[in-house]
Amino acid sequence: MQIDALNGNFGRAVSEIDIPTLDDEKLLEILTSLYANRFVVIKSGGLNKAEYRNFARRIGDPIPLSCDADFPEIAHISNLETSTAKSRLGAAHWHTDQSFKQTVSSVTMLYSVQAPVAGGATKFCDMAAAYDALPEATKTEIDELVVEHRHGISVSAPKGDHRPLPPPGWDPNYTAFHPLVRKHPETGEKTLYAVTGTAQGIRGMGKKEATRLLDSLTTHVLQPQFTTFYRHQVHDIVMWDNPTVMHSATPINQATNSTDSRLLWRISLRGSPSLLRAEPSVDAQVT
Repeated sequence: MQIDALNGNFGRAVSEIDIPTLDDEKLLEILTSLYANRFVVIKSGGLNKAEYRNFARRIGDPIPLSCDADFPEIAHISNLETSTAKSRLGAAHWHTDQSFKQTVSSVTMLYSVQAPVAGGATKFCDMAAAYDALPEATKTEIDELVVEHRHGISVSAPKGDHRPLPPPGWDPNYTAFHPLVRKHPETGEKTLYAVTGTAQGIRGMGKKEATRLLDSLTTHVLQPQFTTFYRHQVHDIVMWDNPTVMHSATPINQATNSTDSRLLWRISLRGSPSLLRAEPSVDAQVT
């Protein structure tokens, strides 16, 4: 197995690897790189759904995402048969997966079955590095704040972000509360969390003041030094660490032929990797 830097500000590529026979020692190397570098791209060489799901289960507990009786953990993200008139814009905004729920996601994984020759990249933002770069006075000001999260366009959404599509039957008034500054559940590292995407206010703070603060933090985290992107290639597993990463899809048009077709298998995970579950969690949830 080989781990190399990607072009960009952060992220790593993992190659020369056989996922079905991967032992715990090498998986720990991948997880260590993931937590240190925010996302990894695994050059898998090709997987079927069962192999992909089994690998994911070693990293966390899959969240049911589809009506597939055999693989409910795997959602299809496609511009083939699925109309992209609306759905292609659903993730084209800066956000953190599952931040609008009280139980948040640990890791998100995208496996490329088909990838377009151009376009279809995912953008990433390093929220831990952005927190580290804040003035100490700002850290002191925000360290104990709690953010209100609801599904929908955030009060701090950057210009050009698209409105997210809600899950079927979702209550738009449901509110989850998360610390503005969280400790990583595995490493204890401090990081800003979901300052845009679903952030709608700050507990105990007026709306104007909260919006002003969240806007300021969003502007800060989206500076070029804290962002990068990756364009998916066939058989890649792109895997990112939700506690320390915001991400955004880039819009992609309806497929017309094999050169612009995309099919991703998405898995979202909760909880800790099985080989780390003996370690105490330092994550803080707010109720």
